[in-house]
This record gives sequence, C-alpha cells and structure tokens, in this order.
Amino acid sequence: MADINYLRIGINQALDKEFPNINIYGEEIKQGFEEPCFFIKVLSSAQDKQLNRRYKKNIYFDIHYFSNKEDTNSDCLDMADRLYEVLEYVSMGNSLYRSTGMTHEVVDGALHFMMQFNYHVLKEIEKASKMEKLKQEVHLGNGR
Repeated sequence: MADINYLRIGINQALDKEFPNINIYGEEIKQGFEEPCFFIKVLSSAQDKQLNRRYKKNIYFDIHYFSNKEDTNSDCLDMADRLYEVLEYVSMGNSLYRSTGMTHEVVDGALHFMMQFNYHVLKEIEKASKMEKLKQEVHLGNGR
C-alpha cells in the first residue's frame, strides 16, 4: 500500500537514477549544503472517506532544486522541463503512481517543482468475532 514515505522514497530514487551526481536531501536543508542539490518536501496530505472502506488520499510535494550555475534562472527552467518527464510516473514497489497537478516556479534563485499524487486505499476491516452458539434450556411444567 502506498504511503507518504514510500512515495518520497520513490521520488528520491527517480531523481537519483536520472541525476546521479546531484545530492538529494529529504529531511531538512542544512546550512552549508553543496549545490547543485534537490530537497524533497512534503507540503501537505489529505484523506477523504469514500464508500464503505474506500478512502481517497492526496499528497502534495515540493521538490526544490538549487543550481550551481551562473545563469541560475536558465538552469532552473531547464531542470523544470526535465522534471516534468522524470517525475510523471514514480515507481513504488511493483506499482507506478502518476503525479498530477505538476507546476513550477523559480523563487529567489531556487526551483520549486510542485506535484501531487491522488490514489485510493482500501482499509482493512477488523473481523468481528463470530457469535458463539447459544444454549437454551426449556423447562416444561408438570401440566398443572
């Protein structure tokens, strides 16, 4: 079953496969990080109950890219074009998850590539213990 951490790991693996020489940070950006690098941030997630035991999950990610090129804006825009292709489908185990709502913007020299995943989950229902057999005694009167 998909969850936030597995999707984050899938994004990390897709980036690492396509850009093996670029560092990827997943928890926090520490001072003194080396550029170029990616930072994978979970923006938010939501879950809505659907029918019966079916739920719809939405998870939003922001992939930051910090360039080390002099023409930072141009490099960020080139990277955005590549990320639209690289992150359209993210592999998680034997499943592919399609990202939707992909957008990007360059803010203060850093690329922010936003994307979301929407998928359905079937929750397990606890099995109720079966009812035990009921014993009933019938007392017949002596007919008086």
